[in-house]
Amino acid sequence: MQFPGFYVMGYEGKDSRLAAVTTLASSLDYMSSRSSLKLLLPLADSAQVLNVLVIPIGTLLAATYPFAANPPYLLSWLSPQISTPDMLQPKLFEKLVTENFERVPAKLLLQLATAFEEGGLRDRSGTFFYKNHLSKSNIPVLAIAGDQDLICPPDAVYETVKLILEPLVTYKVFGEPGGPHFAHYDIVGAQLLEVVETSSSFKLYSVFFSP
Repeated sequence: MQFPGFYVMGYEGKDSRLAAVTTLASSLDYMSSRSSLKLLLPLADSAQVLNVLVIPIGTLLAATYPFAANPPYLLSWLSPQISTPDMLQPKLFEKLVTENFERVPAKLLLQLATAFEEGGLRDRSGTFFYKNHLSKSNIPVLAIAGDQDLICPPDAVYETVKLILEPLVTYKVFGEPGGPHFAHYDIVGAQLLEVVETSSSFKLYSVFFSP
């Protein structure tokens, strides 16, 4: 689950009916991070100017994949946006890139752009700041990040985690200085097996595909 979803469900004293929540590569504030999501912001601006309703990100990624995965690797910089090197099986990586992404409503990208502004992510009216309500929740949270996630870096996740009441939050970054390293897709699909016990409140079993 992403942070906006479960906080809205518990907004204004409503019972979210959630015992606990795990978030993966989720943040409400990218302003101080180097998130590569910034690459999408020009698309949002162009869509607004041209009055385009949806942006075919899936089609664009599928079209560029051969140039990222095959010699002379003209767009090789795209691959690390999705997975750290050698963590996903080639066939799984290809399927992820060519089949996983769909069209994105232009309004959604415009809303995403607010996550790079002062105050963090807002709703589409521009008046509801999600970060302002983080401290009001009483739901335990396990927040997971990948150490080499370019889309949602650990520092972006931490910008949100630090606003949650400390007894309720557990923050886990996958990856070690000497490797292996993880982007967020690697955490659910990498060629490793890892069991992580983070606290008495949470036990996270991350079962990865072996080659």
